[in-house]
Amino acid sequence: MKTKTYFLPAFIAFLLISCQQGNVYSKFDNGFSNNRWEKTNTKTYDFSIEDETKQYNIVLRFGHVYDYQFATVPIVIMITDPSGKEEKIAVPLKIKDDSGKQLGECAGDICDVSFTVKNKVNLAKGNYKVTISNSFNGPYLPNVLGIGLDVEIAE
Repeated sequence: MKTKTYFLPAFIAFLLISCQQGNVYSKFDNGFSNNRWEKTNTKTYDFSIEDETKQYNIVLRFGHVYDYQFATVPIVIMITDPSGKEEKIAVPLKIKDDSGKQLGECAGDICDVSFTVKNKVNLAKGNYKVTISNSFNGPYLPNVLGIGLDVEIAE
């Protein structure tokens, strides 16, 4: 009986570690007042790359209310590499397909959309800064539940 008791926690710890091995960085900000992403509220993410021999994916995550009123959301991403070089990427983040179907994964009235900003790229060793803002034509983007960034080792 005690063997089973020790085995279960060890197995759960193994699963948690193995699921996160490819994740270099992950952060999701969800503190938007009244579900409004203010145009002036730029999100900043800092992460470090230790192994430049690997390839990485940089993934934007966007949480929104189900049946979002817009088919796309204008997002601007600025990536600053360890040398200080900046790369600006404008992303028309697709929320719905042409038929109006939600593209994200939804549970109840909460939906999450992921967009790969960079796929299988080599990143130099050092510190990176990524800023994410919206360029919506208005003071805020409504019905936003959160925004986040994942950096993962590409398979």
